[in-house]
Amino acid sequence: MNNEAIVHSSNMDMPKTRANYSTLIDKIPLIPLRKKPNGPLLRRRLNRFYFLQLLIVVAAMTPVFISASPAWKAFGLGIVWPGAGFLYAGGVLGLIFGVLAFAAFLASLFYWWARGIILLPPAVLLAGAALSGVYIGDGAGWQWVEWFAPAGLAAFHGYLFLRRKKQFVVGLEKAKAMTAELANVKPLLRDSPVAIRPAMTDPQVAEFRRMLDLALQPVDQWQGFSFHDKWQQDSLRYQICTPTWNLAMIQYSQLPSFHGYLNRAQENLIRKHIDRKTWDYWRYESLWGNFSYQKDPIAIDNIMLSGFLGVSLGMFETASGSSLFKAPGSLTFRWDESTAFEYSHSTLCETLIKNFKRYDIGWFPCEPRWVYSMCNLVGFNALLFHDKRHGTHYADQVADRFYDTMENEMLLSDGRLRVCTSTPFGFSVPTLSGLFGEAWGIRFLTTFTPEKAERLWEVLKRQFISIDAKGNIEYKLMEFGWDTRQPSDFRRWADINPLVVTLWAATEMGDQQVIDGISRKMDEKYGEGMAQALTFGTTNTLRDMVNKGLPEAIGRGPVLKDAVYPEVIVTHAVSDGESLDLVLLPGQGAVTTTLTLGRLNPGRRYAVQQTGIEFQVAADGAATVELNLDAKQTLKIVPLG
Repeated sequence: MNNEAIVHSSNMDMPKTRANYSTLIDKIPLIPLRKKPNGPLLRRRLNRFYFLQLLIVVAAMTPVFISASPAWKAFGLGIVWPGAGFLYAGGVLGLIFGVLAFAAFLASLFYWWARGIILLPPAVLLAGAALSGVYIGDGAGWQWVEWFAPAGLAAFHGYLFLRRKKQFVVGLEKAKAMTAELANVKPLLRDSPVAIRPAMTDPQVAEFRRMLDLALQPVDQWQGFSFHDKWQQDSLRYQICTPTWNLAMIQYSQLPSFHGYLNRAQENLIRKHIDRKTWDYWRYESLWGNFSYQKDPIAIDNIMLSGFLGVSLGMFETASGSSLFKAPGSLTFRWDESTAFEYSHSTLCETLIKNFKRYDIGWFPCEPRWVYSMCNLVGFNALLFHDKRHGTHYADQVADRFYDTMENEMLLSDGRLRVCTSTPFGFSVPTLSGLFGEAWGIRFLTTFTPEKAERLWEVLKRQFISIDAKGNIEYKLMEFGWDTRQPSDFRRWADINPLVVTLWAATEMGDQQVIDGISRKMDEKYGEGMAQALTFGTTNTLRDMVNKGLPEAIGRGPVLKDAVYPEVIVTHAVSDGESLDLVLLPGQGAVTTTLTLGRLNPGRRYAVQQTGIEFQVAADGAATVELNLDAKQTLKIVPLG
C-alpha cells in the first residue's frame, strides 16, 4: 500500500492535470553511438557461427576439389547451397527439384524460428543434398554449378555483410540526428498520484463483458477460446494472459474497490494458464529445441509462459489485494494423475531467476534458443511485482546483467531494441521489428527504467509515426512480420496489432497527441468506440501497479465485495477510505438484486445517499443492500454519525 493521494482523471484531461507534477526524469538520455554493430557477447556468437559455416562449406566442397563422382559432388553442392545438387544434375526436372529443395529449406528456417526446431534446417539441407546425389546418377548436366554454388553463397553473405554495414551506418546517422532532437524534448512521464478513471463507456463495457464471459465460465471449459495455434501469438497462453492483464488494469484504474466476480475472473484465468492444455506444447519444443523431453514447462527456458504468468500473478495480487497463489503448491502444473509440478508465486520467481542466470547474456529464451526482448522485459517485471508486494529482492539478483545486455547487446545503432535474437548464433530476425514488436515493451520499461522507456518511445515515434498539423496520424508497418500478421480474433483487421500496442504505449506514457491520433485512426478503420474499448488503464498505470500498489485509502476502505453477474455490471468502484462510490448498470434488464459490501466499520450505520437506504454493519464488517436496478445508477455509500 502507499499513502499517496488519488487523482480522478481521464485520458482526455490528463495533460492539464499532469502539468502540475514533476517529470520522473530531468532529460531523456542520448542514444549511445556504437562503434560496432554488436556487443561482445553477440559478436562472439556470430564469429563462431560464421567459422562453423566456413568449415562446413570447405568440407562440402571437397568432392569438387578432388574430382569425386557426380553423386558426391551433387551431395556436397547441395550442402553449400540448398537445391544446388539438383541444379548440378541439369535439365527441367533438376531445375524444378532444385527450386523445391530451396523452398523447403526456407520453410525449415521459418519453423526453426516459429517452433524452435533447431535441427530442422540442417536436416532438410542434408535430405535435399542426399536425394540430389541419388537423383543425378552417373553424369552431371550443368557443370557451372560447381563454381556457382560457392560463389553464390559468398555473394549472398557479402550482400548481407554490406547490408548490415549500411544499416549500421544509417542507424548511426539517425542516432546522431535524433540526439540533437532528444536534447530538447521534454520527458512525458510524471510522478503523479495514482489515477482513477471515470466509469466505463459503452464500448469499454462491451469489451469488459466479453472478457468476463470468457473468464467466468468453469476453469475446465473453453468456450470462446481458439485452439488452432499451439505455438505463436494466437496460442492459449496469450489468449489467457491478455484478458488477465486487462482485467487487472481495469480493476486497478476503475474498479479498485470491487472484488467479487472480477477477482474470480482473474483467478479463473490464472488457473487456465496452469491447465495442461495451455502448456503441453512445451514437451515438443523442449525435445526438438533443447534435446530434452521436459514436461515441466517452467524449469528450463519458456519465459513466454513463466514470465507472462508471473506478471499475471503480480497484477492480480496488486489490483485485488489477494494472494491466492502464495502457498506452496498453489500453482500446480498437473500432467496426469501421477505427475505434477508444484510451484507457488515465490518459487515461480525463483525459477525465473535461475533461468536468467543460466545464460551469460542474462536474458533467456521463449522458443528454444530464441531470446525475445518483449518476453524478457515481462519476465523482469514479474520479479519486480513480487519484490514490491512481498519485500523480496529477486530483481536485484539479475539486474546488473539484465541492464547491461539491454544497453550493450540488444540496443541497435539507431536506438531501437532487437526483438528476436538467436542465443547460439547471435543474429536477429529483422522482420519482427516494427511498431508491434518494439512498442509492445514500452509499458514494461516504464516500471524500472523510465529513462529508457522515454528514449525508446521517442525513437519509435520518429521512425514509424508522423502526425500532421490537424492531428492526423500516419504510421509505417514492417512487411512480412508481426506488424502485418492478422491475429485470430481480428482476421479482417490487418494492422490492429501494431495500432493497439502503440495506443497502449502512448497511454502509459501519457502522450496525448499519439493517443488522439491512434484513437481517431482506429475508430475510422474499425468503427466508432474501438479505441475506447481496447484501452485499459491510464497514464502510469503499469508503472504505478508495480511501484506504488493500491493507494492506502483504497486498500483499507469499503469494498463492493460481491454482485451477481451478469445481473449487475460494475463500471466504477472506488473508496476514499470511508465512503464507497459505485456506478452500476443492469446487464440483463431491470432486476432487483443484492449487493454485498465489505470492510465497513463493524456496528456502524451506513446510508446509500441516492436511495436513502440505511443499514447496520455486522461484526465482520459486512452488509448487504437490496437494490432495484433498471438503468444506470450512481451510488455513494457513506457512514452516518
